[in-house]
Amino acid sequence: MVAAAGCAAGGPSSSSAAALDEASCNQITSGASAGAPASLGQPGSGGHGPQIEQASLRTGTPKAAPGGTKTINFVGGAYTGTTEAYWKDLAGKFQAANPGYTVNVRIIDWNNIDQQVSTMIQTKQYPDVLNENKFSGWAANGLLQPADSLVAPSVENDFIPAFKQNSVYQGVQYGLPLIASTRALFYNKDIFAKAGISSPPATWAELVADAQKIKAAGHTGYGLPLGAEENQGEWSMWMWSNGGDWKSGDQWAVDSPRNVQTLNFLNCLANVYKVTQPNPGQTNRTDGVFRPFANGQTGMIEGASFAPSLFKQWNSTVDYGVAPIPVNNNTKQFTLGVQDYLMSFKNPGNSEAVSKFLNFFYQPDNYERFLTSQGFLPTTQSASTALKDNPDFAPYVGLLPIAKFYPSSDPGFPKAQGTLEAQLGTALTAGADTKSVLDQIQASATQANGS
Repeated sequence: MVAAAGCAAGGPSSSSAAALDEASCNQITSGASAGAPASLGQPGSGGHGPQIEQASLRTGTPKAAPGGTKTINFVGGAYTGTTEAYWKDLAGKFQAANPGYTVNVRIIDWNNIDQQVSTMIQTKQYPDVLNENKFSGWAANGLLQPADSLVAPSVENDFIPAFKQNSVYQGVQYGLPLIASTRALFYNKDIFAKAGISSPPATWAELVADAQKIKAAGHTGYGLPLGAEENQGEWSMWMWSNGGDWKSGDQWAVDSPRNVQTLNFLNCLANVYKVTQPNPGQTNRTDGVFRPFANGQTGMIEGASFAPSLFKQWNSTVDYGVAPIPVNNNTKQFTLGVQDYLMSFKNPGNSEAVSKFLNFFYQPDNYERFLTSQGFLPTTQSASTALKDNPDFAPYVGLLPIAKFYPSSDPGFPKAQGTLEAQLGTALTAGADTKSVLDQIQASATQANGS
């Protein structure tokens, strides 16, 4: 059992948020250490909605059958209001170019996709092509086709090496890098001017001070989404910005003293400083934080490189700036890098049709149209070159070299992520036992790995 944060290091003296007051919260941002930073594990990736317990699924692998099918069942997540239209248009163009082939498109909201995909896996109704934010659990269970059997060498060699490596499980690439996104602090320039703030915060202490000024000016200081919609992203940014991590070397470190200190600080934002929106533990990112920011109600959020495309869809006129993620304990600057994938399940006889469709999708015009319509960063070198001068992409492409990724190549990560998304928000209630919440996430990860 890891000791509670702060007892010997000057942080809050209890893992329970009941002990938090303004003095103990201020102590966290004063640089009081809660233990050495976790050493960095191998980067993985991921993003979006609630996670299923991938690693526990032992459903068997479909056997190959002679002959082939010309029908492709595609399942993917709804990134924006135009995602389904894009894939259906692409399917129509593919069918016109390849007579006799059919692509059935099913797009599911990210808040529901994991549960629905879980049902598909459990009933062995495997999609031929799946767009998801993880792959390692299905690869571990022998359900996926190797990537080098799915796309031409010209496509395979075009992937940016870091994203290609993040698509590997036990030395074999199973995921095809689809999109990337990075995160940064978004701040409302008009609200900052109204509150008398001249520049965005660089540290946690400055963020608290600015959020308090914004609150006094009549707005939400900081939008904190720890509801089920990708709260692993928000958590990772705060965790990393305090020097913590998911893993220390090969060992899971979710419940480390440094991470307990971080979760205590998030409780401070909600219940001591009171600078967040109501009920941050139940607030989802898109509708609960991004939209209020776009509507001019919130001073600061951790925004994403795809958020501007949402703002445009919502006809937002918010005047905002982009700045590095504020840090604590002299942590080095970083960004959260999120990568999503395409993958193919081993349905009998589907390889030839799937390969045709995926190579068609990664043709430069088709792939770049997907990126620009959905607002994501490219995972291929050719698209990076083509879009480098696009003003919607330029501020974020430069952040990729300092990106940190989820450890999603570890089959224990989906279990940890699923528990986090279900439980993390409970730590934002006043008096919550934050250490106990992280213990549950830690247990899910280690049990999935059989340790």
